[in-house]
Formats: sequence, structure tokens, C-alpha cells
Amino acid sequence: VFILGDLDSSFLRPEQQNMIARRVRSGAGLLMIGGYHTLGPGGYASAPLGEILPANVGSREIGQITDPFLPLLTPEGVRHPIFANIAGFFPSKAGAPKDAGLPDLDGCTKIEGAKPGATVLAVNPLAADMPVLCVQPVEKGRTAVFCGDTTWKWHQGPRALDQDTPFLRYWGQMVRWLAGRSEAVEAKASVAASTDKGSYDPEEPVKISAIVRDDKGEGAAEAKVIAKVKDPTNHV
Repeated sequence: VFILGDLDSSFLRPEQQNMIARRVRSGAGLLMIGGYHTLGPGGYASAPLGEILPANVGSREIGQITDPFLPLLTPEGVRHPIFANIAGFFPSKAGAPKDAGLPDLDGCTKIEGAKPGATVLAVNPLAADMPVLCVQPVEKGRTAVFCGDTTWKWHQGPRALDQDTPFLRYWGQMVRWLAGRSEAVEAKASVAASTDKGSYDPEEPVKISAIVRDDKGEGAAEAKVIAKVKDPTNHV
């Protein structure tokens, strides 16, 4: 998954952008985040990467929206894997958030709108429902545009008050969806392990990676994992 933040298109040569676009079409994911030097203000409308984005990003002069807001989920957004188990933190067409207290974002980058093949998952209710999160398939890959800024407030504010926050799950589920793991993510404790190869030679070291999640579905950074490897006769 490629994630481009506040980076002007001039920092990526056309051949680099074409390389990323080819990789996305063959199965990778691409996320572009709002900022003062990205999307339209970053010159991506006429850049190679602009062709595969799910939004018409506009010109360099399109500007920013600086009024604080919370993204409002569309019906598609409420059901989407990116918002699995966290849709209640956000307002939706059905009403106010079920889990109140999430801080507003400071603003977002303007865009002209979503492309015809895109799905709009969230809008800015203070800007004529301008899309702030839209996604689309691009051949075998997926792309997303998130216009919002200052999502760190979703983490620092609630954590300081010992409140639950969707911050880690939002970004984690965003990346997993872009990587092609589109199934719903359950908020439960789990351990997922994998090896670096499918088979090994005798006496060859085995590298095992594990992802541990707590009962909220968030990564458990301090977790310790012990693995036992058994041979075909069930001996450790």
C-alpha cells in the first residue's frame, strides 16, 4: 500500500508516478491524504497519479476548508470495512454519533467531487456534502482519497481522557482494505501468525511473525508471543 501525505507532485518524477500507477493496477493500494501540498494544491490533477485517484482533485488554486467538522458517513460508509466496528463514532445520514466525544478535524482539502466509478464513504456536512473519503477499484488494485487533516486529534484527545477512540482502527482498516483484505474486521482479541516461507531445509532458521490484537481489535504493542514448532510426529 502506497500512502502519500502532504507531498507535491513535483517531488515524484513522472516515471516514478507511472511505476506506482502500474503497481496499483496490478494489485497494490494507494491512499492520498489531504494537505496544503497534495491533491489539487499539489498539482496531481495533471499528474499520472491523478488518473487513478477516485476524486477530481481540481487545480492548484482550489484551496482548503478551515472550518472544523466531523466526517458524516454515507450509507455506503456505514457498511464499509474501513468503518467496521467504528461507525458509531461518526455522524451519519441516520443521525448523531452513537459514541459521542470524538474531536472535530481542523479542516480538509477541497476537491471538485468524486469520479463516476468511485464510492463516497464520508462527506463534509458543512461544505455542501463535499466528499472527504472516497474509494474505487483500479483494475486489480484499489485507491482512496481522504481529504481530512489533523486526525491525530482523534487519538490524543480521547486517550488523554481515557476514552475509546477509532484512530488506530480507522487507519488500520483503511490500509487492510487497500491491501485487498476487504472482509469485515471484528473487534476482538486475536493472534495471527505467519512464516516468511512455505517450506524450509533441515536446520534452517524459521522466521515467524505475529500480530496480536487486544479485545478492542487494536494492536497490542507490548504483547509477548511464544511459538512451539512440532514435527510430523507431533514432537516439539
